[in-house]
Amino acid sequence: MIYFGTLFAAVLVLVSLPLAAIEFDTGKWQITMQSQNPMSGEPMVETTMECIRNSHFDPATVMMEDNTCRMTDKKEDNNKVTWKMECGGDGMPPFVGEGTFVSRGSSAEGILKVTMSVGDSTMEMQNKWYGRRVAASCEGM
Repeated sequence: MIYFGTLFAAVLVLVSLPLAAIEFDTGKWQITMQSQNPMSGEPMVETTMECIRNSHFDPATVMMEDNTCRMTDKKEDNNKVTWKMECGGDGMPPFVGEGTFVSRGSSAEGILKVTMSVGDSTMEMQNKWYGRRVAASCEGM
């Protein structure tokens, strides 16, 4: 199952096709992820430093990394890509999600909304990411 807390960083690091993908600057990035614990409702914030070496993003690549997920819809418009996905199988409950990723070259942001049904209950999660390039090189990482 995709771990949503680090999806933004993973998305930026993954190798993808340069065609049909949005672009951003490579280098050292500070990435902040905001989410809410679906059980307690408590907000969670995590900030990491990542070395981003690939300047292209295509969410289909993320879906290929997790064989329990598939992309059902993808749209691109200049510096923005949106997608929908369906996941489940291999012993995990089914869930659906939709995401948005926007690049401004040296900054980027994204959101992923996920809905999961477990028995008679439905659980919704939302993760937001904000990233900015803090250096052109990854020196010291």
